[in-house]
Amino acid sequence: MVQVSENYSNDYPVDIVYLWCNSSDSVWREKKNNELKKYGKSLDNDSVGDCRFIDNDELKYSLRSLEKFAPWINNVFIVTDNQIPEWLDTTNPKIHIINHSQILPAEALPTFNSMAIETVLHKIPNLSEHFLYANDDMFFGNFVEKSFFFNKLGAPIVRFLKRRIIKKIYRRLYGYTIAESYKLVKNKIGKSCPNFPHHNIDAYRKSDLEECRKEFHEIFDKTQMQKFREKDSVQRAIFGYYLLAKNNGEAKIVNNFSAKFIGFLMSRPQDSMLIELRASRIKLVENNRPYLFCFNDSLKTTDEDRLAMKKFLDEKFPKASSFEKVMEVV
Repeated sequence: MVQVSENYSNDYPVDIVYLWCNSSDSVWREKKNNELKKYGKSLDNDSVGDCRFIDNDELKYSLRSLEKFAPWINNVFIVTDNQIPEWLDTTNPKIHIINHSQILPAEALPTFNSMAIETVLHKIPNLSEHFLYANDDMFFGNFVEKSFFFNKLGAPIVRFLKRRIIKKIYRRLYGYTIAESYKLVKNKIGKSCPNFPHHNIDAYRKSDLEECRKEFHEIFDKTQMQKFREKDSVQRAIFGYYLLAKNNGEAKIVNNFSAKFIGFLMSRPQDSMLIELRASRIKLVENNRPYLFCFNDSLKTTDEDRLAMKKFLDEKFPKASSFEKVMEVV
């Protein structure tokens, strides 16, 4: 049973946090290259490749999707390395730019490791207790209420795939860090959900993150100092595993076969979809009308795929949001 205070109220604000960077910025690229030269370790291509950092204006379209399908979101925090999207209207009172230096110690900077940043999300100034977390390539695809992310007791709904974590050594960095994060919780607390998390917009409470960080402070402290992703980094999935082990969250399995089949028969939107960024796969969004979708850029993604995605997003979300600067007509 999910733990909850007797005086709990459902009338609470929900913020959203994005991570964003512009890898075409020459200053940013120089910092990254300098860190790589002195890092002294071999790194996975998935840690340092352009697909990890490239900007295709996804954030602009994600904010358009937010304003269209989740207008109840309170504040928008954009965590970045002294960069601001040129199209972003920072005078909008909902927008807050958070530099890495505001939440990470000086010795951890500059960082190019999203896992390191995710260890300190709870330190974002004025962030609400309940918040959503997203990468800039994640989008709202259908109307969602607060109850889509938090149950009636205010606990986060933690989304998992049908895919289970099995007893094997995962070779890819992502799978390896997911499995190790699960094992940390399972070995210490004795239980959790043995499934892979969905890769999409997640719901959190600051107090839960703080508690989890204290419980596993050694691996969190180590991760925040790693400037690029490494196999011994802790993955943010640990928060979901911890919530369920402590009965402070509600698990939901998404995109299993039965859900897809029933959705097809009943013409229901899918819950959460991770779509490998290929031009040929973009149409899956229209076919399944998911509440959440993510276009996952990878080492296999081409510039043609990215152009196809941008064309699709511009057609799906053609209306500029209030988060964008007003373009002057000449």
